[in-house]
Amino acid sequence: MLETLQARFAHPNVTFSLRDQLVLVELVNDFGSASLTTYGGTLLSYVPAGGTDLLWVSETALYDGSKPVRGGVPVCWPWFGPYDPDTMGADPTDAAKKAHGFARYELWAVEAVSSLPDGATQVVLGLAPNPSIAKAWPYDFRLQLSVTLGAKLRVDLIGHNLSQRDWVVSEAMHTYFRVGEAEGLAIRGLEGIQYVDKLQGNALLTQNGTLRIDPPLDRVFQDHTGPAIIEDIGQGRVIEITKDGSASTVVWNPGAEGARGFADMPDDDYRVMVCVEACNALKNRYTLHAGEAHTLGMTLSLAS
Repeated sequence: MLETLQARFAHPNVTFSLRDQLVLVELVNDFGSASLTTYGGTLLSYVPAGGTDLLWVSETALYDGSKPVRGGVPVCWPWFGPYDPDTMGADPTDAAKKAHGFARYELWAVEAVSSLPDGATQVVLGLAPNPSIAKAWPYDFRLQLSVTLGAKLRVDLIGHNLSQRDWVVSEAMHTYFRVGEAEGLAIRGLEGIQYVDKLQGNALLTQNGTLRIDPPLDRVFQDHTGPAIIEDIGQGRVIEITKDGSASTVVWNPGAEGARGFADMPDDDYRVMVCVEACNALKNRYTLHAGEAHTLGMTLSLAS
């Protein structure tokens, strides 16, 4: 398989390798490096030139295909969170309808590898219907993930509705960031935004001032289309997340008790990670009409 991929998509800045059972796609150029796996279309690493990895991946993550890799940027599509029978019209107890959608459990195909005029390197993965997916989603679709390593890292998730009916979609790029210290970490850009607090009975509240992380935390910021800024003082850097096609932002940290509940996460790692997620969730779900497409885009960079 690796020889076939390397021959078909030969490129000086892209290599293919195997970690346990998963195929990794590695990009390296003058702008830095990035890696992703075809299992789940999950981005696993982004290191800007001269810097360290912006993304957190668990040291105990599994790479055998038995479950999604814990960390990086999992793709949640076409539903985010538990399956929603109110919008999808089916039984949420169905085992085929896994949490956060089916996309992160499937093998994606490499569709394209290319260089862009500005020197960036781009890899495109694709996902199409198969018998496994049909158990949860019996509709024709095409899903693409484009990763572009340039002066900034750009990730685009493009969903195509190829069926004859409209869908309601919720989605996310469930991005795990590595930080020096999560406790007290400041995240700017959410001031004055209403959010649903999942840990306070889904109470609707408003962010007063700069958000400072006090684990555990699980908030869905609604009608938020602007950037979010992570002030990672512990590592002496500021991470900027910009997005488009996204009307929600989730901020999540499992805290001590939550981390202990994950077999594939060291108990203390909640101290060095935080999720800031570009998404369309809760009231920001959208209708993807038959024959149309929607792009959820996210750009990561270090603020100068």
